[in-house]
This record gives sequence, structure tokens and C-alpha cells, in this order.
Amino acid sequence: MLVAVTLVIIFTNLAPQADMNGVIQRVQNSVTTVAYAGEFEQIRTAVDEFMVLRTIGDTPDGNDLAARLDQKINNLQLVKTYCSQEISTMELAYENNPYKKLQEICPALKDVSFTKALNLFELI
Repeated sequence: MLVAVTLVIIFTNLAPQADMNGVIQRVQNSVTTVAYAGEFEQIRTAVDEFMVLRTIGDTPDGNDLAARLDQKINNLQLVKTYCSQEISTMELAYENNPYKKLQEICPALKDVSFTKALNLFELI
């Protein structure tokens, strides 16, 4: 956190006032990305497991997998911070467009297309 504050101070002194909001936003985004980097990997793994869940569906194995996924996902700080309710992977598994439903649950994703979300995870 000290590093983030230091960077903000440095950029404050170097950037014109008009650019200050943009600089602060970029620094905040970078700090958030670093802070949640471990969670991004967990989300990537959960997405792979979710694809398995969509295949096996409402079976005993599917219900066990859904319960594990729900616990893993809903304990992530990103989900607690940016989603308005807990995520039910079994419900998402039966959605025609699970990403759209996820955007409703996590409003921060509304402006992030599915393609852009995939590209972001490839970069991390």
C-alpha cells in the first residue's frame, strides 16, 4: 500500500491536474490487479471446473462439484466486493448465457464483454 501511495504522490507532482484523475485511476487499477492476482488464477481454475459442471449437470458428482465451486468462488474477495449476491454455479450451468447472468449478479462486469473478459484472463 505504501508503494501505491508513493506512486500516486510521484504522479501527482509529474502530471498536469487535468490528467490527475486518469493517473490515479490507472494506479488504483494496477494496485487492484496486484492485490487480487492470486484470485484471478483461482477464477481461471473455477472457469475450467464450471465447464465440467455444465457437462455433468445435475448428478451427484455435479452437485458435489457445484458445492465446491460455490464455496471457492463466493469466498473470493473479488466476488465479495463486486457482486451483489452469492454466485450459484449450478444455476449458471443451466443458463443459456451464463456470462450475461453473471453480469447481473456482479454489476462491475456489465461494461466488460465476454470476449474482453477472456482476453484479460489471457494477459494475467
